[in-house]
Amino acid sequence: MRKKILFVLLTLVVIFSLSTSVMAITGEEIMIKVDERDSGNTSHSLMGMDLISADGEVRARTLEMWSITYDQENDLNKTVMEFREPASVSGTRFLQIENKNRDDDKYIYLPSLGRVRRIAASEGDSAFMGSDFTYDDMENRDVEEDEHSLLREETVEQYDCYVVESIPKDMGDSQYAKRIQWISKKHLIPVRVEMYNKKSKELEKVLTVKQNIEKIGGIWTAFSTVMENVETGHKTKLYVKRNDAGAPYIEYNKEINPKRFTPDFLRTGRF
Repeated sequence: MRKKILFVLLTLVVIFSLSTSVMAITGEEIMIKVDERDSGNTSHSLMGMDLISADGEVRARTLEMWSITYDQENDLNKTVMEFREPASVSGTRFLQIENKNRDDDKYIYLPSLGRVRRIAASEGDSAFMGSDFTYDDMENRDVEEDEHSLLREETVEQYDCYVVESIPKDMGDSQYAKRIQWISKKHLIPVRVEMYNKKSKELEKVLTVKQNIEKIGGIWTAFSTVMENVETGHKTKLYVKRNDAGAPYIEYNKEINPKRFTPDFLRTGRF
């Protein structure tokens, strides 16, 4: 009888210890882990961008993207996108430079205008190149800008996830009232993000990962994501293109000329 009671007590202790260790992590700690996830010092990829109307009509685009970490201490990046196809957008180039404790610098070159234009912070909620992504959507919000709460843990598709709610500390500094993110525990990548409208408080957009996450050069990579505007039914699919053999056009930690990440490159396409 004593052995049975002792076994039950030990079992309860183990269960309690496990449940305590699981729930000990906080929403903020999860988002710090996401922020610190290795994404390489540089990246280069060829991407497809499909604009999909509510009735299923698709407008396909191709763009090339480069990224470099220019400030290792503060983990700040510069990113350039250059549209290749179709002819109507070919030669359009976009540059984003992350800054510490202030808005990112954003510039766009439109061949029809023949000049580089700086994107003002007030244009952050404007659509990027007719897509469902806004200029602000392409920014990485600092962890300390939001209050993060771990709501629960659940499985989405094949991903075992933390569900984290993030509410801006300063509503004037955010496009959305809140975001709810399903973070894959294995990959520390958001596989679903719900974005809520500031005025109506209703769900406005949903970002979802649509393919398995795989490692390229030792770095977990999501190959296809879809941003859906639930209010209009319009979607934007952003995905890594593949060659005839099925290999993805993406690479990490390869040398990239830093002169590419300048307004001069946007204007000329040369460095």
